[in-house]
Amino acid sequence: MKKTSQVPVIKGIIRAVIAICSLGALTLGGCSVLPKAEGEPSLWRLVTPSVETSSGPVGCPVTLRLIETRASDAIARRDMAYSRTPQSLAYYRDNRWSAAPATMLDEILDEGLTGQSWVRNVVRGGARVATDLALYCEVEHLEHQLGYVDGRVRLKVACSWYRSGERELLETLSFDRTVEIERNDASHYAAGAQALVADFMRAIGRQGRSLGNLCTNR
Repeated sequence: MKKTSQVPVIKGIIRAVIAICSLGALTLGGCSVLPKAEGEPSLWRLVTPSVETSSGPVGCPVTLRLIETRASDAIARRDMAYSRTPQSLAYYRDNRWSAAPATMLDEILDEGLTGQSWVRNVVRGGARVATDLALYCEVEHLEHQLGYVDGRVRLKVACSWYRSGERELLETLSFDRTVEIERNDASHYAAGAQALVADFMRAIGRQGRSLGNLCTNR
């Protein structure tokens, strides 16, 4: 559809995002569209969801090393990917992520895990700080699948937990889920992706907490 005026379009997009967030705030945990300059694509951002992991006593809070999150070559870019068939992948022309999916998820993991009761501190990269656990994740799929009546969004992330000192693999997580969306457009795509990110953070939080409870007081 040809855009005839920037201001009404931006206002329309923002209203759509506000409506989505208002209707699904408990499940989406937040979503964000960034204003754009004349002639530029709309920018969408995934944000850190407010999620709770299971409560209960914590053996001792751990120091967690977060290894930089990576992504498969197909989505190691800011373009918002979509597919019409399982074998095809293309990219939106007028909509992009504000950062590559791996970069956004890396920030979300940092912010989300920092607030967990079982985490004492999150260390990034190769800082020379002793840590208890290390976490590495790779985003394998983040796409809008159009081959359905109303469309759906898929997020697939593979994660590995290590015992930092011995570099021993402790556990893995293969998160691969889809969510149906009501309309095949960028705002619903972004909202669906945000809902999946919230589910992913719940899963990684539960797993990390169980591993953290294996530690002993030092």
